[in-house]
Amino acid sequence: MSAAIAFVRPRAPLNRYIRNVPLNYVHLAAWLRERGHEAVILDGVFDEITPAYIDRVIRERGIGVVGIGCITCELPQALAEAARLKRAHPGLRIVFGGAHPSGDPEECLQSGAVDYVVRGEGEIPLAQLLDALREGREPENVQGLWKMRDGAVLPGGAAEAPDVAGLPRPAYDLLDLERYYRLDSPWHFPKSRRAVQFITQRGCPYQCSYCHEIHTKRFRGMPAETVLDQMEWLVREHGAREFMIVDDIFNFDLERAKEICRGVCGFFMIGFPGETLEEVQATLAFAVAAPLDSIFISIVAPFKGTGLRADMVAGSFGEMSGEGLPALDRLFPVVHNPALPAGLLMRLRKRAYWRFYLRPRALTGLAARMTSFRNARKLARAVTRRVWEPRVASVN
Repeated sequence: MSAAIAFVRPRAPLNRYIRNVPLNYVHLAAWLRERGHEAVILDGVFDEITPAYIDRVIRERGIGVVGIGCITCELPQALAEAARLKRAHPGLRIVFGGAHPSGDPEECLQSGAVDYVVRGEGEIPLAQLLDALREGREPENVQGLWKMRDGAVLPGGAAEAPDVAGLPRPAYDLLDLERYYRLDSPWHFPKSRRAVQFITQRGCPYQCSYCHEIHTKRFRGMPAETVLDQMEWLVREHGAREFMIVDDIFNFDLERAKEICRGVCGFFMIGFPGETLEEVQATLAFAVAAPLDSIFISIVAPFKGTGLRADMVAGSFGEMSGEGLPALDRLFPVVHNPALPAGLLMRLRKRAYWRFYLRPRALTGLAARMTSFRNARKLARAVTRRVWEPRVASVN
């Protein structure tokens, strides 16, 4: 049978909070696609995703498995849709996951409409399930996968949690994000209409009695560079302008949280090999006009041990001249580019800082931070460093 999977989110009138990106599905779909399984997402939050439409997709795409995730208030609609799908598509396998099925897998399995329940995070058990079905066999001894046999529930324990550092980029491309931008999520009050839900970690170590354990009781944070790479991709490829972080506990690892915040939307670099004056000016014009509270403009520094320095020395950007080589051994090494000498880059950077921080929005933001003498002194040092500091610095 086909092991292609459709993730279906039935419309649940009692849950106002589903008017958002189905984050569980974009993460699961990405994991499964990376392992050779086809995935499609059918979200009932949109009116045209009717039962007839879902049925047509299942037939046309040769879907053999449907995954449905739900919380408790969505359970009646989830079970009703599972039963309908079983009647309409004999042989179709139904998998449940999410908060309620993880909390009570027996209830879902005993409904008669559900073939499997994943307890915990679904990436690893779902991939093993689809592997088995694609090979024409029943999955056996899959950690986290519960099922029925001869009228009895066969427990599968809790799923193995994947390493979040190795998770693939979420499959936002399977969604029409333009439509999600137009939805009104009651969770947040975003400044931009192009705001998208996003997670940077899984799990929480605290033992709050009212909270589920789907993502384990361990904090598992994605590396800051991975988070920033995914954000940049969503901005570049999907036009995202704001991120609504829906982590279990974003700031548990405070240094990681700070690193992410330092790297979002206001960090710019100029002076790359081969960069033209027009390209630098375009970068700085964007930085000055962006709706940011603060910006950092760095001049590229090819430090020892970086790929950029190795590429420059190897001649990837043209042969290094006798004048350019010494520039690589300075305290803050600079790219030797006759079209963009260091002095010019410093003047362009200083001018951009003045233009940005003299805007009413930036001045208001600066004033809001003047809540103590310590903050005022820190702010004064930052302004002095960025506007009047004569040396070329690689950081800010």
